Amino acid sequence: MMWRKGKTEKGKILLIDYEPDLVRALQIRLKKNGYDVVLAFDCIQGFIIAQKEKPNLIILDIMVPGGGGFAAVERLKLSADTRDIPIIFLTGISGGEDRAYRAGASSYLMKPYDPNELLGVIRRTLN
Repeated sequence: MMWRKGKTEKGKILLIDYEPDLVRALQIRLKKNGYDVVLAFDCIQGFIIAQKEKPNLIILDIMVPGGGGFAAVERLKLSADTRDIPIIFLTGISGGEDRAYRAGASSYLMKPYDPNELLGVIRRTLN
């Protein structure tokens, strides 16, 4: 995959989640760790932003409005502009790992999550 840099050396991350408090907390943590962060609160908005912003990574919840996380991954993987962007599922839904990996996800983490574990997964995924 070609490295697409945002405004920082570490890259740009698109967060797609419907929980504003979680999104804001994660946004702050990622920015403090040197990532550019763009936000979407539903699948449709997420797909549009992914097309426009070309993030290096997408973090996505399964239960996001607008069709759900699995549908979002399928749509992102069908587009030439977004198919190579790695996707990390960050969700409170257990038992979806197999389906997530079959859909094309790079990683699957459960909420509540360990922030240091998530940062490690992000670093490994982007390298």
